[in-house]
Amino acid sequence: MINSMGFVWHERAGTLDAGIDGEIELRDPSTGEVANRIILVQSKASDRPFPGESERGFHYLCKQEDVDYWMSADNPVLLVCSHPQSGEAWWMHIQSWFADPSHRASGRIDFDKQTQRFGQDAAYRLLGLADPHGRAHVPVAEHGEEVLTTNLLRLTVPNLIYGAPTSYTDPRDVVVRQRESGDPNVRHDFILRGGRIYSWLPPEATALRHMVNGPTDAVGSDEWSSDPLRQRWLVQLLNYALQRDVDSDCAWHRGRKIVYFRATPDLKPRHIRGASGRQRLVFHPKFKKRAPDQVSYCKHAALEWQFLILESDWYCSLTPTFHYTRDGYRDSLYLSEYLTGIKRLDRNPAVHGQTQMWATYLHGEDGVLDPRDTILDYGNLVTLAADRAIDDAAWLADPRKTDADGVDASEGAPKVENAIDGELALFEVEL
Repeated sequence: MINSMGFVWHERAGTLDAGIDGEIELRDPSTGEVANRIILVQSKASDRPFPGESERGFHYLCKQEDVDYWMSADNPVLLVCSHPQSGEAWWMHIQSWFADPSHRASGRIDFDKQTQRFGQDAAYRLLGLADPHGRAHVPVAEHGEEVLTTNLLRLTVPNLIYGAPTSYTDPRDVVVRQRESGDPNVRHDFILRGGRIYSWLPPEATALRHMVNGPTDAVGSDEWSSDPLRQRWLVQLLNYALQRDVDSDCAWHRGRKIVYFRATPDLKPRHIRGASGRQRLVFHPKFKKRAPDQVSYCKHAALEWQFLILESDWYCSLTPTFHYTRDGYRDSLYLSEYLTGIKRLDRNPAVHGQTQMWATYLHGEDGVLDPRDTILDYGNLVTLAADRAIDDAAWLADPRKTDADGVDASEGAPKVENAIDGELALFEVEL
């Protein structure tokens, strides 16, 4: 078993059993080098059941002189109980267990079969036990085919950008003039540069026709992509385009630079379909406990994003977040506290679920008769193939948590409000 962990086993010479049967010499899995750390081992093997053994665990009674001998050691000491015929073994760190006076007085060790199994999965916990304040030991990726899903959404940018001369220099005046014209379709997806107005549609075909004073021409978006200055103009137009594409469902928050799902007219919860086909909660009012008919605050699914050009292709980097209002419209007075709390609780499954939900929403549902009309064409999240893998159980385990606590370090994490069962992490791994 120790060899399978990548460590070296040294059996103690001689026939005198002084409470230690051998030593584990540790190797750093990131380099294969000997880590100059030793763990002492006392082995107890039996093919008969240990006292009180069940599917969940058992206990072992130690002699007082053995405990005293183990506790005087300068190196960590393990007690390993095993069933050789079945190839099963479990371990306990002696010093951490008997640091409790009540445990030492009784001489009894309680083993949990699930969290204290001795095998390959225990290798990184042993490294942390032997060297808790030393170098970080990097998990070594094993050979194995995996698919990694990122938060980069593929994007197709319109081929043309339309421009026309204008006398306006302030975008706010352009918006006001559109409203005064009585046109119901007021456009915000435009920029003013050098006495010209640029937009994704010909100005004469929209409410912007009231602002132009000359003929319209077109320029290729790829020309702007290759020029550093105009590339920034293009990114600004892309940001306005995304805001326009989600405007039917989402509001723009100027201060936080996010879009978030609007409140329903009757303040009832709203769900939309996520990537897995399940319904995702995107607006949720929370009511006061002492006054169930009064809204305490409202929680909105929200999105931060960034447009990136990588190897001449455009992507939208999605960063899901939340927004909190007191009545569905006005910012909550405790907005920062709520955001801090949810970010502290959220784990990767929740973040991944929200990212997939936004990707699905922007992409739209394939095959529907009346798809949402958007300026940008949103694809799917980028996936990458890898031929190496890291065991999640190894790097998620916390070596600082002692086995005296009776649970694995990865257990006991607070439950996440938005976690979805069965969904993977933000950078998910599919074996």
